[in-house]
Amino acid sequence: MDHSEHGENKHKIFKYTDKDGHVHYVDENGNPVKRRKPPSSEGSHSDSRSSHKHPSSDKKGLSEKRNIPEKQEKKLPKNTVLSPPEKKKKKKKKKKRKGLKIFFAVFFILMLAAIGICIGAWISIIKSAPEINTSDIVPNNFTSIIYDDNGVEIDKLHGEENREYVTLDMIPEDLQNAVVSIEDERFYDHNGIDIKGIFRALIIDIKERNFSQGASTITQQLIKNEILTSDKKITRKLQEQYLAIKYEKELEKTLGSKEAAKDYILELYLNTISLNHGLNGVGSAAEYYFGKEVSELDLAECASIAGITKNPSKYSPISNPEANKERQTLVLGKMLELGYITQAEYDAALAEDIYSNLVGKQKNDDDSVSLHNYFVDHLIVTLAEDLQTQKKLTKQEAYNLIYSGGLQIYSTMSQDVQTRLENVFADDSLFPPSDKTYDASYTISVLNTQTNEQEHHSESRTVANKEEAEAFAEEVKAKYVDDTHKLVLDNLAVSNSLQAAMTILDYRTGNIKAIVGGRGTKSGDLVFNRATQAYRQPGSCFKVLAAYAPAIDQDIYSAGSFVKDEPFTVGGWSPGNWWGSSYRGYATVREGIRDSMNILAAKVIVDAGVYNAYNYLKNFGFENVTEDDINANTSLGGLTHGVTVLELTAAYGAIANGGVYHKPNPYTKVLDHDGNVLLEYKDEGKRVIKETTAFLLTDMMEDVISGGGTGGLARFQKNRMPVAGKTGTTSDDKDLVFAGYTPYYAAGIWMGYDTPKKISYDKSYHLIVWRAIMDQLHDNLPYKEFEKPDGIMTASYCAIQNAIPISGVCAADYYGAGYYGNMVSTDYCVEATAPKSECTAHSIYRICKESGHLAGPNCPDDVVEELSLAVVNGQIVNRPSKESCAQNGKIYVDISQTCSLTSHSTSSHNNNDDIVIGGNIELPEDTDDHTSFDDESNDEDGHEFVIGAD
Repeated sequence: MDHSEHGENKHKIFKYTDKDGHVHYVDENGNPVKRRKPPSSEGSHSDSRSSHKHPSSDKKGLSEKRNIPEKQEKKLPKNTVLSPPEKKKKKKKKKKRKGLKIFFAVFFILMLAAIGICIGAWISIIKSAPEINTSDIVPNNFTSIIYDDNGVEIDKLHGEENREYVTLDMIPEDLQNAVVSIEDERFYDHNGIDIKGIFRALIIDIKERNFSQGASTITQQLIKNEILTSDKKITRKLQEQYLAIKYEKELEKTLGSKEAAKDYILELYLNTISLNHGLNGVGSAAEYYFGKEVSELDLAECASIAGITKNPSKYSPISNPEANKERQTLVLGKMLELGYITQAEYDAALAEDIYSNLVGKQKNDDDSVSLHNYFVDHLIVTLAEDLQTQKKLTKQEAYNLIYSGGLQIYSTMSQDVQTRLENVFADDSLFPPSDKTYDASYTISVLNTQTNEQEHHSESRTVANKEEAEAFAEEVKAKYVDDTHKLVLDNLAVSNSLQAAMTILDYRTGNIKAIVGGRGTKSGDLVFNRATQAYRQPGSCFKVLAAYAPAIDQDIYSAGSFVKDEPFTVGGWSPGNWWGSSYRGYATVREGIRDSMNILAAKVIVDAGVYNAYNYLKNFGFENVTEDDINANTSLGGLTHGVTVLELTAAYGAIANGGVYHKPNPYTKVLDHDGNVLLEYKDEGKRVIKETTAFLLTDMMEDVISGGGTGGLARFQKNRMPVAGKTGTTSDDKDLVFAGYTPYYAAGIWMGYDTPKKISYDKSYHLIVWRAIMDQLHDNLPYKEFEKPDGIMTASYCAIQNAIPISGVCAADYYGAGYYGNMVSTDYCVEATAPKSECTAHSIYRICKESGHLAGPNCPDDVVEELSLAVVNGQIVNRPSKESCAQNGKIYVDISQTCSLTSHSTSSHNNNDDIVIGGNIELPEDTDDHTSFDDESNDEDGHEFVIGAD
């Protein structure tokens, strides 16, 4: 190959010969060129110098001088063997193609790696999704519903969320379609996620560059609400979509069809959606906003509720009706577009005014206003206690279940009785006027930071003014708030200071019918309930329960048995009577109960045995009676801790029920959210006294009301229904108590001050209030009498020995029985307490009226009287003092001597009109009830300590 150079540029031209012998010229890059002619000898140097230009400055000129066409290529003949320059060119082309191949290979590998990473991340996200099954996705925090004794709904309990579960068949199709239209229009077609919706959301996200559109289906929203969080992170969104597909697939398998699965999902969703004001689910929303059952909603109302879901606080019909109307219009338009409603239905719904009479506007959301009555308060407390003891829940778990478990609570409350009782307590005319003092009631809830449980406390005190009330509240707060107990909420309520509380129950079952725990406006829920939480001294109400019931039940006494009212001391305690320092002599048990005689009750409990009395009280349901109460004082209600009105009512109810005690209960059964029995009250009752004992007590306590006893003001005015009961008044008149019953109900009432002090008013107001409500309740009830059981008989007793009286002798006792006069009683009893032997104390004695001694041989017949006297161990047991005999025209008889007078004044006594021989004592008109007939006891008051008084 020849090489030649041209000038200083040293452009090389190569020559080669192909296989056919043809000669070709190429440049150093292998491009064909034409061979230049050699320059002429003439002027060659000068021409060359003068015409030379640098190639870069005149490319065209260079090409022309070289005769090389610009960008001209020449195809080489087939099978041309290239010289080295051509080989180099081919290698360069191969290198370029190789680079592209490497680029695409690397790109493909990177792309596969990215896809792999995405798949791996997706798998990781899916694996981290919670494991679920169809039973996991159910609504929580349901509203619990309370029913009355007739199965009628009376109240609801809910925590922060108010949810009433309703099945899909109870939800109008218009509401179902409205929610589907606005929330997920392809709900019935997709398998859990809406692909079309996802792409739509993605386009919007790209345009708006915020990636906030989620395209969540109803299934996804249900899973988000019940399983996942509500944030918009990609991780949560992917899990949500995966779980939605999985959930629908599992539901289809479980329920048997896609349609059934979709219906179930929609039902759950409609019961979980938040609809503002603490409402969760369409059931509670329908009642709150429109005062209707969800099944009663019309199209306009359905669209309004469906419109709330997008932004509950913004679209509430109450707080923002204009915005809700716009949203309602949008929902209706979407329903029209999808063919769920006609144009006429659309127009009618749009024209309807649903905002003028929203029920929610009439609700008072002030937390200080009570939503529940005293009965419901007691019901909640009782349920919490039973859940802790029977189901082993913690206190916090119990209250959470009550308020958020969707329980169906069947109470024993009668709406009629509860309403009547509340109305009576609201009538100030039945109560004494204010004494210018006030009751301060303070309730406080604290959070125990160590156990994370809330604790509730309530205390009351009588105060003189607002400042004292506030100081009291601070004092109580300091007791319960510290480093480990944080204040949650508290409330101070001030009302009239004289308070009262009352309970009414059906004693045959123990079912409580009504409770009022205080006077005045109830300051909140679970406040201090004086009927169930105030332990106060019962006073003389306890005489029947602690003394007479045990004694009669043990066949020690009966109604006609006599006990002597006289000075009495036991264990260093000397009780006195409520009327003063005098004594009334022999009195029957019936008279002791009727007139509430303290000394008789004290004697009877001693004879019955104070330990036995303690056991009887425990059986009567008094849980706070302690061994410290095993003493005679208990007969008058002097207790260590006191009792509640409800306890007292239930105990008297046991007597009314023939001696069978039922623990007072506020509910019959409780069903959980799924309809299973959670709690059930089963009480066959417990016999605490014999049926005959109960009848005898009842018959005697009827005299307290209608036989001239201390409870006369409790006697009905509208009808003749029998009433039995017992009054109770504590020392210094600090507590007024009455427990009584009819053939239908038992009821107990307490009246007094939260901070005990003397009641300066008439002591009968509590009886008036008791009668006011009970008279109403029996107004239209058929007349009944208390039933007399088998085993009741009648017997007569002589007062001295409780023996069979001697006919014509015991009843004619010269001195009589004392205040009550009768030395012989005839009354109900049982065989065991009927006298078995005749009186041995009474005999007829011939007495000289002038000397008062046994008649002697010199006593003429006209000064001798045959007197019936009771003599035991040579002593006349019921003889009054000489002064008392003189005051009452009686002979002071002394049978230890025989008259020794040799002469008698036949008229010494004949003209004394005041002298009464035999029979009962006739008191002069000016003699009051305080006259004593006990021998030389006028100066003995024996009134060292009085607990019970009437």
